[in-house]
Amino acid sequence: MIERSYVHIVDSDSSRRALIASRLYERCFHAEIYEDLDELVNQSPLKGALLVNADDESFDLDSLIETLLSNESYVPVAFFSTDPSPEKIVRAMLSGALDYLQWPLSADALKDSVVRLTRLGEARAKVERRKAEARKLVESLTPRERDVLHGIVAGGSNKDIASQLGISVRTVEIHRGNMMSRLSARSTSDAVRIGLYAGLAD
Repeated sequence: MIERSYVHIVDSDSSRRALIASRLYERCFHAEIYEDLDELVNQSPLKGALLVNADDESFDLDSLIETLLSNESYVPVAFFSTDPSPEKIVRAMLSGALDYLQWPLSADALKDSVVRLTRLGEARAKVERRKAEARKLVESLTPRERDVLHGIVAGGSNKDIASQLGISVRTVEIHRGNMMSRLSARSTSDAVRIGLYAGLAD
């Protein structure tokens, strides 16, 4: 039996939803269809890829991506539109979408787009998992340990960090040791990598 990859389709046009689902099914994809974003968010998809009709102006791209990224598992997103403007495409990509398609698409073009989206999504999912793990580790730190990690990520020495925080170098060393232990970091580069994935350099 062929295992089908999941594709979630959000489109208020029922006939187009059905057409896309049918084309994907013929090419060994399992399509889940949604009339609007509220229905999608309530279902909280945890696997597969997501195709969203961007002709609907009632939703905010940034909040949609943020909601999806807050799920336990990253879901790659592509938008499609009958007349995608450069502004729409740029906004979608900056919001975190991996692709923007122009409808109509042939069955083969649709399949190729979904395959590409899935592959990109797998690579992005690894990064998102690392980010989530790093954020969880950093949240386990005390405020002062987090300050020290922030200073290390910024390239500061113990002396620099002590000066910025108004504490002694010895106190920085103590916080740094505790921070390394909580992060299970074996080296400064490990700690810096965790800090970067947690977004401390943003």
